[in-house]
Amino acid sequence: MSRIVVIDYKKGGNVFSVANSLENIGLDFIVSSDKEVISAADKLIFPGVGSFQTAVDQLEKLDLKKTIIEKINSNTPFLGICVGMQVLFETGLEDGEHNGLGVIPGTVAKFHEDAGHKIPQIGWNQVHNSNPKNPLFKGIENDSYFYFVHSYRVAESETKKIENKFPDFSAALTEYGDKFISSFWNGKNLFATQFHPEKSGEKGLKLLENFLKL
Repeated sequence: MSRIVVIDYKKGGNVFSVANSLENIGLDFIVSSDKEVISAADKLIFPGVGSFQTAVDQLEKLDLKKTIIEKINSNTPFLGICVGMQVLFETGLEDGEHNGLGVIPGTVAKFHEDAGHKIPQIGWNQVHNSNPKNPLFKGIENDSYFYFVHSYRVAESETKKIENKFPDFSAALTEYGDKFISSFWNGKNLFATQFHPEKSGEKGLKLLENFLKL
C-alpha cells in the first residue's frame, strides 16, 4: 500500500480540509512535518494557503526544502495545491521579491488590476486542460469549474520559460482578467493546482483520487 503524506508546514489552514477530503475518498494517509516521514513517502501532497514568503520560510525552519526537492527529482508523485503550487516556482512577488523552491522556472505575480475583476479571485472558475493525457484530469470534463481563492498567479506568458526545462509539460489554463496557469504537469510525477480540489466538490475529489491512484 502506498504511503501517502500530506505535508504540514505549520502555517496556513487547508491541511485539514485536504485531510477531510482524503478521508472521504477512503484512503489511509499521514499528516506530517517530519523530514524522515516525508522522505519515506510514496506520494506527497503539499497544500497551502496564505503568503508565498511564509510558506517558504516555514519550509526552511522545518528543514524541508531540500527533502521536498529531492523527492520531486526522484520521481515521487507530488501534488502542490494553491500556495503549495506557487512555491514550486523560482520567484514570488508577494510583499517583495522572494525565492521559491526553484523546481519550476517562472514568477508568481499579482493579478493585473482590471475593471470588473476583484482581487483576490474568490469563487468558481473554469479550468481548460490542454492535454487529454494528463492523468490528473482523467474522467473530468474539460472546462469544468473548480474553486479558487488567490491574488497571485503564474501568467500564461511564463510557459515559455517552463518549456526549456520541461519540454513535455502541460499547463491547464484559466482566465481571470488574463490567462494564468491553473494546473501544471511536468509530464512525469509533478502536478500542481492553483485551485483547491478539496473545496471543489465531486470533481475535486475525483482529481485527488486520480492523483492517489498514480
